[in-house]
Amino acid sequence: MAVPFRPLRELAFVLAAAVVIPMLATLAFSAIGHPECASIPQDVGPCGYWARVAYYGPFITMWGVIFCGGFGATLWLIAVAARGVFLVARRRRERIRAGQHA
Repeated sequence: MAVPFRPLRELAFVLAAAVVIPMLATLAFSAIGHPECASIPQDVGPCGYWARVAYYGPFITMWGVIFCGGFGATLWLIAVAARGVFLVARRRRERIRAGQHA
């Protein structure tokens, strides 16, 4: 039995990952230097972790979503096109085997 292919659901996963990855990258880049400060719930202490998150966040998130979304959507389109070519080739091969030349 064939696995159902739902391209829009697949694209939604790609775009969701394109948003989640930059947000996690923002938290990681902000933790460089003082990883222990990331566990402090408010902006207390000398390092200002959450201030760095607010400073780096929009830039990393914007460019990360553009990059990850573009790269992910490109790979998704290639996969959908390859699947379409594969299905057409398989149908044609089945018709040739059955003696129905197109």
